Amino acid sequence: MAKTSRDRVASLIKDVEKAAKKLRADIRKRASASQLQKNLQNAAAQLRKVAADTALQVEKYVREIRTGLEKGAAKAAPKKPAARKARKRATPRKRTTKKTA
Repeated sequence: MAKTSRDRVASLIKDVEKAAKKLRADIRKRASASQLQKNLQNAAAQLRKVAADTALQVEKYVREIRTGLEKGAAKAAPKKPAARKARKRATPRKRTTKKTA
């Protein structure tokens, strides 16, 4: 049987609908991929920010530790010997009175 013009138009419409459906699916995939890429870029930017903040905090703590150690070393270096206490005697000294002549 020969195809009529109506059959050819129906076939053409079917092909166009199929192509449109495929095009919509491709656009959705690319849009979701670009959204995924945007999400990945945002996540990477956030990760870089958190890493920079963490590095800053570590640097601050290291500086505090270093200054604390330097202060401790400065205090410990010039140690003077402790003053000696006078020994207590076992028996107290007797008082002597001066005689005046």
